[in-house]
Order: sequence, then C-alpha cells, then structure tokens
Amino acid sequence: VWTALSTNKKLTDARKGRECHGERVLSRDISRGYEAVPITCVNAVDNEPCPENFKYIPDSCVTSPLNIDKDITHLQHCTCTDDCSSSTCICGQLSLRCWYDSRLPVDFCQREPPVLFECNHACSCWRTCRNRVVQNGLRVQLQLFRTRNMGWGVRAMQDIPQGTFICEYVGEIITDAEADKRENDSFLFTLDNKVGDVHCIDARLFGNIGRFINHLCEPNLLAVRVFTMHQDLRFPRIAFFSSRPIRVGDQIGFDYGDHYWRVKSKYFSCQCGSNKCRHSATVRLGPCLSSTRTLSTGSPLGYVLSP
Repeated sequence: VWTALSTNKKLTDARKGRECHGERVLSRDISRGYEAVPITCVNAVDNEPCPENFKYIPDSCVTSPLNIDKDITHLQHCTCTDDCSSSTCICGQLSLRCWYDSRLPVDFCQREPPVLFECNHACSCWRTCRNRVVQNGLRVQLQLFRTRNMGWGVRAMQDIPQGTFICEYVGEIITDAEADKRENDSFLFTLDNKVGDVHCIDARLFGNIGRFINHLCEPNLLAVRVFTMHQDLRFPRIAFFSSRPIRVGDQIGFDYGDHYWRVKSKYFSCQCGSNKCRHSATVRLGPCLSSTRTLSTGSPLGYVLSP
C-alpha cells in the first residue's frame, strides 16, 4: 500500500510539474471568429488567464460623435479596368505609386513611410485588384503568448516575408482632449497628422491583437498610415507591415519611439533583451536617459505599449 501511495504521489507531482512548465492553450481564438485566421492564446510561464479585460473588435470604433467624412461622393477613385498596376491608377498616384505586389517592396521607405491610399468602393476596379491589402484584414498566423518579462506578447506562427501586412492597430477613436482626461494611457496611439484636430486610438477597452504588440529596440514591424473606405486625413488606419523577414516563433514588435521612453523610463525599463537595446536599466544609468506610453516613432505617428 505504501509503495502504491508513494508511486501515485510521484505521478501526481510530475503531472503538476508538466502543467506548470508546459504550454497551456487558454483560447482557441481570442478574436471569437472576427478574424479570418484564428488567434490562439497560450501561457507557459505562469498562471495568468487569457486577457478578458477588453472587447475584441476587428475595426476601430467610436463612442462619441467625430464627424468622420465617409461621403462616397467625396472619395477620389480610379477608373481602372486592369488590376490597378498601371501608373494611371488615381489611387496609386495618391500614394506616389501603387506599392503593393501582394506585399510592400524591399525598397519601400521605412524611415518616413508614404501614406497609402487603397482602392475603395467608388473605384471601377475589381475587389481583387492589387491595391487592396489592409482592407482584406489579417491573413497571417499570429499567437498571443505570455512572455517571461514583458507580460503578453505576439509571435508569428509562420515564416513571414518582408513587406507583408501583419495587422492593424485597432481601438476606440477619441480626441486628444479626451485622451488627456483618461487615467490609463497604456494603449494610446496618437494620430498626429498635422491636419485639423489631433486624435488618438485607445485600445484599452476595445481593441484587436495589435494592442498586445510589444516594443522592440530592433523592431520587425513598420507602422504605415493607410486609407481605405474613407479619405478623411484626420483618421488614417494604422497598419503594421513586416520591416524584415520574420521567422516562425519570433516575437513581433515595433519601436515605440524616444518620446515614449522619455516619459516611461522613470517607471520601468525596456526588457526586449536585444544587444542593441537603447532603453534598458543599464543604458538608463549611463549618459543617455530613456522611456513612457503615448507612442511616437520618427515619423508623425504616435505609439503604445501593452503591459
């Protein structure tokens, strides 16, 4: 009897150990079917459950009147009868040229990305033309996972070529004045377009997988302003594209910007682990101070951080 009890205890302890150190699938799809590709949630680090303190939405929403100009008669549109690959495409001309060939080219300017205007429902071209990418939604396999020292993060579940559309930064569109009133600024992304009033995207209560993307000092994502179904320059969609090839299992991330870190460095330091980390505790003690949370890259985009 003692041998049987002892063996049973060892088996139970071993099973608990595997559950502790193994990867637990917490959700088969955090988007609840709103995305074309399911996004699983896993945890192999601690007992933290799948995040449920927000509502997953596939497109940005509004909770107060913003008067976004969605009048179809105001849309500049093309009259193309091909796949919109020619230089005569009006939408391509608005973007300087038609950049897409299923993805962005290697020579796409990453330092100051041009604003992209995709074809819209006023255009004469087919819905399958080459100048429609962001509006087609998420198409790559992503996973929400628990990191060792950065809270939740997002990683690729497939190899991703450079220039591939990854996902949008989706949330509640609010005015800059409303953003100043909110106590939690952890998920604010500023739409600083220098056109009319400044607005932000707040993904704290409403958002998509983009709200969990962490800062990386060696980022593999690029944020680009894109217009699809309207052309109100105050309200671009913020689309993330791969800035270099991403391998399966790699965490994806973008550079939150120096402004963010100037504010936030007094509260925490960067945990990206890169040899070129600019905002770690070690760097912060040196002559260069780092880190906060309304994000901004070198371009006129504001950025965010996920806790």
